[in-house]
Amino acid sequence: MDQIQMNPMPTRKPKLWKFFLGLVAIVVFTFALLYGLGIYKRWAGQNAVQQLAEAMDKAQKDEYAREMADTYGGKTPQATLAMYISAVEKKDYVLASKYFTFGKQQKELDSWKGATSENIAKYIVALKQGLTTKGSYSTTKTEYVIEEPIIFDFFVYPSGIWKISEI
Repeated sequence: MDQIQMNPMPTRKPKLWKFFLGLVAIVVFTFALLYGLGIYKRWAGQNAVQQLAEAMDKAQKDEYAREMADTYGGKTPQATLAMYISAVEKKDYVLASKYFTFGKQQKELDSWKGATSENIAKYIVALKQGLTTKGSYSTTKTEYVIEEPIIFDFFVYPSGIWKISEI
């Protein structure tokens, strides 16, 4: 009898090259993704820095325009102090606060709330003594300080108007 020879099913050889190819693709994709994220982070950081620089430039220009438009103050620190004293003596605290630099005006106005007549009189005496005391300019000539009887700090705006920075 003839024997029927059956060929067993051919065995499949594992195709390792497909596995390695897939593994290499995953590794390459991961590196590409990480590299792309690095580039994106650098771009985002540079963009944020640029936006910050533009915002600071705009703020500086706005401050310059505000300072140029401000006409409250004198051509010297002493003239500004005299104007301030005059406003305080008239109890015009809104006007007195306008002789301060822009960022300090509200604080100055608020400081008058609850002030007694006695305290205001003593303050005016100290202010008037400051008028007769010699101060000193900064090396850039943009600040002037009187240190007696209390500290007076003045700052000049780009328009040439002197403002009180601190008393």
